[in-house]
Amino acid sequence: MSATLYVIDTSYLIELFACGRDSHPTASPEVRRRFKQANAAGGRFYVPLPCLFELGDHIADVGHEEVRKKLVERLVSTVQSSLASCTPWTITPTGPPETVLPKLLERFAPAAIRQKIGLVDAFTWEESVRLKARLGALKARVHIWTNDRNLKGKEPDAEANPYLWG
Repeated sequence: MSATLYVIDTSYLIELFACGRDSHPTASPEVRRRFKQANAAGGRFYVPLPCLFELGDHIADVGHEEVRKKLVERLVSTVQSSLASCTPWTITPTGPPETVLPKLLERFAPAAIRQKIGLVDAFTWEESVRLKARLGALKARVHIWTNDRNLKGKEPDAEANPYLWG
């Protein structure tokens, strides 16, 4: 097996959904193209629950009610599909808070102090490390799709052609 796993940060989700004023006009088409290409190549997508919450907050801030309604419906449908069949995403964490939070806090505390990495980014980073540890023996490559250069630098396997904008 030589799968490629993508841990999806909020910035990429915002562009995937073309989420109102928070979305970048040239980034959205490129992010969607990359999702389509990675999906066609058998890539697997992991969305950390905190990033999903942040996406929901961005959707709630969309000013135009009809656009907001369509985005909400799309998010609800996508999450329901993901929960039923892990398609298009696997939503993480994959354990109870008592299991997930201690390791997350160990990563977060020094990263926040020394590198200004927040809790959601620390969670995303921890998920990428967890996936690499779990599937690394199968030669899986793990990337973090984000527009945050600091977080991108934490991905277990450097992406050959990363996409960051603005």
